[in-house]
Amino acid sequence: MGEAPEDAALREAREETGLTGFTVVRKLGEVKYDISPLRFEIQNRHVFQLELTGPAPERWASQEDHDGEQEPTRFECFWIQLKAAHVLQSGQGALLGRLFD
Repeated sequence: MGEAPEDAALREAREETGLTGFTVVRKLGEVKYDISPLRFEIQNRHVFQLELTGPAPERWASQEDHDGEQEPTRFECFWIQLKAAHVLQSGQGALLGRLFD
């Protein structure tokens, strides 16, 4: 049996932000996303509202290491207002409206 979606969300949040102390607040739903032409793949995404209980800087550098198979992808992380989050890349903001249900 594979990793539970809640555990995967927490792991991804830690890996891609470099921050710890995330907890799952609730599941917002599932969406399918076509990631082409990056890869010819339809992703089934489980979307969760997470809360960060630890300290968080206003801006910070992080990276995704890709299990050491390729060069790391470097990120500059920062917080944005929820009302502007519809601009998130690759459909990442698809279910943000459910935060207000």
